[in-house]
This record gives sequence, structure tokens and C-alpha cells, in this order.
Amino acid sequence: MSNRYRRHSKRELLGSLYVDYVMSVADLGLAPKANRWDVLRAFLNVGEARAECLVEDTGGFLLLQSVPGRPNTGAIYAYIERLQAFFWFRFEQKEDTLNGEDFQNALRIHHLVKFVSDGPAKSHRRHRRNRKYHSTAKGAARPAAPVLAAPNAPLAAAL
Repeated sequence: MSNRYRRHSKRELLGSLYVDYVMSVADLGLAPKANRWDVLRAFLNVGEARAECLVEDTGGFLLLQSVPGRPNTGAIYAYIERLQAFFWFRFEQKEDTLNGEDFQNALRIHHLVKFVSDGPAKSHRRHRRNRKYHSTAKGAARPAAPVLAAPNAPLAAAL
């Protein structure tokens, strides 16, 4: 069978996600509480690049940085404000050859916004597994354990 018509999942096309530390705000020569837009400007100047795509959240931003005039030369970086640092998101199949479509796919598939959101990750789904465990963990009374009676003993004697 030929692989010509094989469909690939988007996760398979990008591969596994790896996160690497790049630099801090101090490495850029800025004060620790610098405006995030000044930080972005300084970061882009260091790489002599431009921000092709940008997603902002309360805890920082994600950007697709690319070389001007050269398609498919992008890499995804995250600025996490509470850490005052930049991180590079690289993928097993593509490291620095990304474009806008790859950026959108990575956002959706790998849930990259969670890295720059301020609050704890909130699940959209409520899992109902282990309901008894969770209800007892919140201080509710535990259900009584079943009583095992001897095989020939009357039921009233077991209670």
C-alpha cells in the first residue's frame, strides 16, 4: 500500500513539543518590570526579525518570529511575564521552518496559550471518574463498608 494517500494527523506533522529557555529580560538589557511591548521590541531587534503572528494573554504572549522577506523561516517563542523570560517552542518535525498555518495548528493542537495564561488551567470537561473518592475528599461521610457474613449464618446475625 502506498503512503501517497495516507492522511497524517496535525500532531504527527509537527511532532512532539520541546520547550527551551532562550533569555531573560535582563539579558536584553531591560529593567525587570519593563513594559511587555518594550520587551517584545528588544527581543525582535536582537533576532533581526519580525513578529508574524502574536497572541497575547494576561501572563504574557506567544509569537511567531520570522526573517523578513523569507517564507517558512518562523519559530514560536513565548514570553512569560512572571518569569521575565523567553522560551522557544520547537517541534520534532519542524524547528524554525514554521509559517502562520503551522502556528495556528500548534496553538490548537498543543494548547500553547496555557503557557502564557495567568491562572491555573481549567479543564473544559468535568471528569466523573472516582466520584466516591472526590465526595469523601470534600468532607462527606464515607459509605459504610459491606459486612461479610459467614456462608451459612443468618442475615440478621451479620447486621
